[in-house]
Amino acid sequence: MADFSHIAGIVLAGGRSSRMGHNKAFLEFKGKPLVEHMLDVLQSVGLKDVFVSGHVEGYPCIVDDAPFSGPAEAIKSTLKKIPGYKGYLFVPVDMPFLKSQTLQVLLAQEYGGYFIKWPLPAYLTPPFSLTNSVSAHDFLAAQGIYPVSLPQDFEEDMKNINTPQEWEEALKAP
Repeated sequence: MADFSHIAGIVLAGGRSSRMGHNKAFLEFKGKPLVEHMLDVLQSVGLKDVFVSGHVEGYPCIVDDAPFSGPAEAIKSTLKKIPGYKGYLFVPVDMPFLKSQTLQVLLAQEYGGYFIKWPLPAYLTPPFSLTNSVSAHDFLAAQGIYPVSLPQDFEEDMKNINTPQEWEEALKAP
């Protein structure tokens, strides 16, 4: 396994979860809260330093400077509050099917990357320009980070869970 000791893993968990009706971070997936599952996914890639961005009760978090302002603002807050890493791998809390192999594709990108059609997960490398971009896609573009092709075998990994109906379907998946 590659040495990723200089890369931070961050679970983005600062949203309102308004479509779900309650905090998605606490949904139980495979016997544990979704936030813990996503932290485990980051660790399974080989990341030692993993963090939660947002405010998730009971977990040490990197509190967003502008709560509920979206992933771009959460990413900017994180980059300011935990500087010094050679890279940052951001994953949303609501992508339970992400696998380490999918994230390894991003970590293999020397200058960072994200997948075409999906601005998250994203791997960022310095230097950073903390622009006024409000969308994750625009923020990544301002960093000079470009999308890469998602291997077709990994398309199911990219499913976001935003509603109770999507969650019920996710729980039925093998």
